[in-house]
Amino acid sequence: MACRLDFTTLDVFTTTRFLGNPLAIVRVPKDLSGSLTQDDKQTIAREFNLSETVFLHEGNVDSPVKIDIFTTDAELPFAGHPTVGSGWYLLSRNPSKETITLQTKAGTIPVVRGTGGKVYLQVPVNFKIHAPRTHPLIKSVQSKLIDQDFVNGIGGAEPLVSIVKGMTFFLVQVKSEEALARYHAYPENVAVPEVGDWAAFVGIYVFYEREDGVVRTRMFAASVEDPATGSAASTLGGYLATKRGEGTHKINILQGVEMGRKSDIELVVEVGKDNEVLKVQLGGGAVEVMEGTVSST
Repeated sequence: MACRLDFTTLDVFTTTRFLGNPLAIVRVPKDLSGSLTQDDKQTIAREFNLSETVFLHEGNVDSPVKIDIFTTDAELPFAGHPTVGSGWYLLSRNPSKETITLQTKAGTIPVVRGTGGKVYLQVPVNFKIHAPRTHPLIKSVQSKLIDQDFVNGIGGAEPLVSIVKGMTFFLVQVKSEEALARYHAYPENVAVPEVGDWAAFVGIYVFYEREDGVVRTRMFAASVEDPATGSAASTLGGYLATKRGEGTHKINILQGVEMGRKSDIELVVEVGKDNEVLKVQLGGGAVEVMEGTVSST
């Protein structure tokens, strides 16, 4: 069914235009919600050619607002910058409300208004640390790095961690920001079939912990580098918090610097007595950039 849909683009995890991670929010009116097909949504997302595009189903904001999250080639159950961006967008349109609930494939996500133009959301958590493993692709293609650049060495195993089933990341720690800057994208996706549905999506999140406590990161999925990745940041935040033990841990992540799209990501992670990740709160700002209409196929 051919139709015209309104859209807004945001830059997320920043309050400055042309920094952060771009996001397209395509508004789906109630009368078109059942007729816009998966193929329609995938085609529109591919046309935007952003890391993610959200299809926001318009309705009563006092009830959970359904959003569908698409990359250029697949639908995702959860992703951080689309949910932060969607929550920020809805709260900016409803100034009398302090909280909005999003309905994603991974579950319902409350988003609350913060200070300084930021919003905070409760990340759906089905946190799992898989057995560390080596992968022939991860380090062998990094021709600008040497053994001493990696905390675990060029042949060492790396943590494989999931924030929810279907969103999994190799967490590769390097020894300096200079080594982080020399990292580059991959020729193909990394597959980990032995963990099944946990690894429907696998990204590589490279990080360096600065002395001031800020964690510098980069995220790669095949040839694509993402300027801000809330799901990866939540995964890394959960992993680092388990290393610190029981309690509530605040973690600040700085991503996208090497791309010229500086992104500030805030995390608060609660760890229980048995070292279980109980709660992950993800926060950040956003700013509107463009508005327009897009025609479906």
